[in-house]
Amino acid sequence: MSDMLSKRSKWVYTTSGLGRDMMYALYSTYLIVFFTDALGLSNWTLVAVGVVIAIARIWDAINDTLMGIIIDNTKSRYGKFKPWLILGALTSAIMFFLLFQDFGLSSGWFVLVFTIIYVMSDMTFTMNDIAYWSMYPTFSTDPKERESIGSKARIFANLGMFLTIALVPIIYQNYAGGPKAAFFWIALVIASIYVISQVLVFFFVEQPKNPLAEVKQPKTSLRDVIKIITKNDQLMVIIIAIFLFNSGYYITTTLGIYFFNYDFNKYGGIEFTIFSAILALSQLSSLSLFPVLAKKITRKQIFTMAIVLIMVGYLLFLTAGNLLPKSMLVVGLAGFFIFFGEGFIQVSVLVMLADTIEYGQWKLKTRNESVVFAINPFVVKLATSVQILVVTMTLAWSGLNDKVIKPLTNLRDEAAELGLTFTTEQSRAFIEANVTESMLVWLKVSMVILPAVFILGAYLVYRTYYKIDYAMFEQIKSEITKDLNKGEEL
Repeated sequence: MSDMLSKRSKWVYTTSGLGRDMMYALYSTYLIVFFTDALGLSNWTLVAVGVVIAIARIWDAINDTLMGIIIDNTKSRYGKFKPWLILGALTSAIMFFLLFQDFGLSSGWFVLVFTIIYVMSDMTFTMNDIAYWSMYPTFSTDPKERESIGSKARIFANLGMFLTIALVPIIYQNYAGGPKAAFFWIALVIASIYVISQVLVFFFVEQPKNPLAEVKQPKTSLRDVIKIITKNDQLMVIIIAIFLFNSGYYITTTLGIYFFNYDFNKYGGIEFTIFSAILALSQLSSLSLFPVLAKKITRKQIFTMAIVLIMVGYLLFLTAGNLLPKSMLVVGLAGFFIFFGEGFIQVSVLVMLADTIEYGQWKLKTRNESVVFAINPFVVKLATSVQILVVTMTLAWSGLNDKVIKPLTNLRDEAAELGLTFTTEQSRAFIEANVTESMLVWLKVSMVILPAVFILGAYLVYRTYYKIDYAMFEQIKSEITKDLNKGEEL
């Protein structure tokens, strides 16, 4: 029986990533922007929100693992993935929408209500996220097919992410009804696209019969999960590398809009959208190029090349406005290098994480797709907790939030209440008059230097300890198949 995915199923599965990442990009990139630029939170409330998000990750550690166990043990007419995929999509879309609403609450009540909605959004999105990505390694055991599906999935996911990142600033900074009303409609439209994309996966993706994935095994317990993670040394390497890389990457992307608004002083303009288009082009190009490169050079060589490109990009960011002019050419080129390299790493990590499933099956004699892929969202969430803490504390401690962003938000709200428009020119003049050099130094250290340290750390961990290559993977598959055949003969 074939373990290859049909063309229709492949396209439905991979294109659905567009809707998922539109939703997640709004949530991960613009939630803090909504709090600062639309709601005008005080420093105390902003930092409190950052701390809540970081603490909530402790529960995520339990929740993600439990969800992996639940999915692995699920039996239904729709399989073990699809019921949780659709339930998670419907419920998380509602929670994400609520996060971008103004309930008119005071600081204490705001933090309490935010905590409840935020924890619920994480729990419900986990259902969908783990189910969605756990399907991926079951589609095929052929490394090249995995790379093809993985690269296509990341292409559409990144397209959705960049559409959101590029369009949201133009909409909320120029919407006549003000940022609050703009985010209401943005959240509603994106949540609807997200739900539709997952409904299509539920009804139109048919999984092939994967002989390695079809092996029968006992139910997974919490004790088994601890063993699966700690005894799978290659999975542990990927966990640490993903955490370090994503921490740096997410800090840079979240602070990007603040760089353009308050350092580059292009508030309300199309410069950030142009920058996002450059990033989309660079990353989609690298994702498309990955399967071609993977045929010619090893994954370790691709990973090394990606890190070099990213470091060149960060160096250009550091020198913009110093050795080099602070122009769209320099900033755009810096972004191109960073995100071209980042695209290679996205697919590399996805494929390597999938390979650790067979490695664990070979080493521990159990196959646990959902448990292994529960690690990915958990580590991503840990990384975003670091991101949120760094971003909120940077904005608060630098003085950028209470001396520039909050007063500007108040001025725009006052103008909107009077039926007037606080123009882009007025916003930029206010920013230029109030932003200090100290604020910009804080912003650059957090956005460039700290992420570069995280990403270099991820590379050192991967390069030193990850050992699965094509030859080893083929040997692992061969030995698993022999073991299964012996079992059938008995």
